[in-house]
Amino acid sequence: MIYEIKLLPIVQTDLRKAKKWYEDKSKSLAEEFKAEVDKEIGYIGMFPEHYEQKYKEFRQSLVTRFPYAIFYLVEEEQKRIVIFGVLHTSRNPEIIKERMSK
Repeated sequence: MIYEIKLLPIVQTDLRKAKKWYEDKSKSLAEEFKAEVDKEIGYIGMFPEHYEQKYKEFRQSLVTRFPYAIFYLVEEEQKRIVIFGVLHTSRNPEIIKERMSK
């Protein structure tokens, strides 16, 4: 079953900044980054419980080929995935907990 995917508005900012960084290096690299993130989000939508819970109820998926992690919650009753962040793996995951409290 495919779950509905909901991205918090801040996630669009995360993605825009990351894509811009890659775009400054190479236009094709930016497109590859976007494709890998989209592919991983699609996989999460089909198999939301594939990844273990890392931070209480949050799950974390790593983006193939790029040092980015997707942090999300599974809302089983609503059949929805809420994505709270797409962050570089060097960033503190506490950022996600702060976003949840807002």
